[in-house]
Amino acid sequence: MRTISQYDAKRYKDELEGLREEMTSILLEMELRHDTSSREAFSRWWEQEGAMRRYFDLKGKAERIEQILACSVVEEEEQPKMRAKDLGRGMPGAGRGVRKPEGEV
Repeated sequence: MRTISQYDAKRYKDELEGLREEMTSILLEMELRHDTSSREAFSRWWEQEGAMRRYFDLKGKAERIEQILACSVVEEEEQPKMRAKDLGRGMPGAGRGVRKPEGEV
């Protein structure tokens, strides 16, 4: 088991939701194309235009996130800790060293 913050758990869940929505969209388009296109046109879209690859890439990402969430314990925090890659987001100059005026120690 690994511990993740509720901030990270929320991010993973949001990403998972987005991946599932995109997978659903591809599957709906697949059904529509399967019903309205010729077999050759459908195969071209599914295989050659990359819809199949895109779907299975999304599915793999979703499965990895599900595995992370299943094997993690969420640490509840009042104030989630900032991670290093979050520094500098939001405010210009945030996360960078502050310069003191010359002569000041």
